Amino acid sequence: MPTSRLFQFLLFSALCSSTLLLATEPVSRHTFREPQQPLRRRPVSMCWIPEAEVLAIANERASTISLLNPTTGELQEAEIDGSPVNLTWIDQLHQLAIVDAKTGRVLFASLHPGELVVQQALEIGRGAQDACLSPDESLLAVSSVWDRRVSLIAVESIPKVQSTIPLKFEPSEVCFSPDKKLLIVADAYGGELVVIDTKLEKVVGQTKLHAHQIRGIAFLSADRCLLTHQILFPDVPTTPDNIASGRVLENVVQELQFIRTSESRVDIQSLGIQEIGVPSDGAADPGAIHIAKSSDRFVALAGVAEVAAMNSYGVVRNRIQVGKRPVDLVISPDQKQIYCLNNLSDSVSVIDINRQLVTKTIPLGPQPQATSRDRGEELFFDGNVSRFGWYSCQSCHIDGHTNTQLADTFGDGNSGAPKRVPSLLGGRDDNPWAWNGTMRSLHDQVLLSGDSTMRGGGLSARQANDLVAFLHTLEHPPPFRPAQDEQDKRLIAQGLEVFTSQGCAECHVPPLTYTSDSTYDVGLEDEHGLKKFNPPSLNAVGYRRSFFHDSRAKSLPEVFTHYGHQLDDSLSDQHLKALLRFLQSL
Repeated sequence: MPTSRLFQFLLFSALCSSTLLLATEPVSRHTFREPQQPLRRRPVSMCWIPEAEVLAIANERASTISLLNPTTGELQEAEIDGSPVNLTWIDQLHQLAIVDAKTGRVLFASLHPGELVVQQALEIGRGAQDACLSPDESLLAVSSVWDRRVSLIAVESIPKVQSTIPLKFEPSEVCFSPDKKLLIVADAYGGELVVIDTKLEKVVGQTKLHAHQIRGIAFLSADRCLLTHQILFPDVPTTPDNIASGRVLENVVQELQFIRTSESRVDIQSLGIQEIGVPSDGAADPGAIHIAKSSDRFVALAGVAEVAAMNSYGVVRNRIQVGKRPVDLVISPDQKQIYCLNNLSDSVSVIDINRQLVTKTIPLGPQPQATSRDRGEELFFDGNVSRFGWYSCQSCHIDGHTNTQLADTFGDGNSGAPKRVPSLLGGRDDNPWAWNGTMRSLHDQVLLSGDSTMRGGGLSARQANDLVAFLHTLEHPPPFRPAQDEQDKRLIAQGLEVFTSQGCAECHVPPLTYTSDSTYDVGLEDEHGLKKFNPPSLNAVGYRRSFFHDSRAKSLPEVFTHYGHQLDDSLSDQHLKALLRFLQSL
């Protein structure tokens, strides 16, 4: 049952929400109960509800919302339809904004005694991901990974989508400047970053950083912010010494400044990079970052189950051990505690800021016995699989996808010929593996990666099986550009005819994998003279930002117009247009 304070708040919230949305019928109702069923919750986001003094927590895999009183440990949970990936409390509406990645919607829900009531659902886009509320609570920005756009929602009594801003990359993290004039949008996978003017509602600044896995943004002032990310050095091979010294991959906090040069332009300048790890003690996968009123900084190190405490100069003073894969941080209103959300432990760690230690860990409910998939998931996100905890599988295959970079991992048996990092999404049947096709199964590839890429002591046969079990659960992204209308369908059908007549289907066999169990001479060679390559799957090929083993082609049209990739003769403009449209539909 709710505490007295929580019950009073829920009743107050219900009355406020009923007044604000008097003319609307609820979309759905969901009952809060004490969590009793063993579940893998996999929490990914949390926010503080001030009046009730509770944390609201989004549990992505369990499709539930938890309310946790971190002082008493009291916990309630409501099941919803969908995959909640972000929570934002909107005080003026007394509502919780829930980003649902499964349906591509934002749900606006009020909290009533014993239940969560969804008052409104707004369509946002495929792969709805992160959200940020402007300081004055007038705008809610939401990123959509697979639709490559950001939506600005006007926060009114009945919220509505005010504008949609298209992007040239898959966005994830979004963050408003303290004065609300700027919205920063970061790449979900690579190093793209844009600045949106919230008044003009358009992109006014952009850059490509030497970065990937940008997972945290925090503003220092109206024109300066901190980013957490990783930096991969493609020309440095994954030898034990290179990994141990941080020469292969760095885990960093970077400071950026935004300089307004005109009404419609903002320049982005780096003010410096602070590395978190030190030789022989890496800090894999830095993520959520928060700045306390004291100017101290706290960074979740997802790959090594720690929170880094840094002073205002960016110097790491302490690394606090927490639960497995910390993914979100919330500082208590009195600035005395940090609440750390542990994704793979299904728990919240309470950190005393002054003493810089965990005072208690609160589980989010009973858990079932771990399956092979669960163990594989933990291995995938575990930086300690690599030498001295410098990186995890996640570091290069972000959320199972790709960091869009080149890496020199001895995957082809030698160094000096870095290769493009492939996506693992939906790749369960994409045998063989490695760019030279020498790994006949995913199990073999996983064992090789443990030895030659990670260098953390290798993987046992059971661990390899567990990782494969997890990788087999990863689904393809949705089609890059699905068919729009009958005319578009005819163009796609014409593209399939070109694809078949040009012999593309011999190497990229439809309709399941769009690859084949062999290697082919495609008229290219790497630094060691390798000429036969394993054809990558063409599923979701429209999302790729570079092509071929070494990323020499920078766009899909360039594959054909510049490299004439495996074409029997030159295509007419119409045939090329149709072929490209077909590939974008996969």
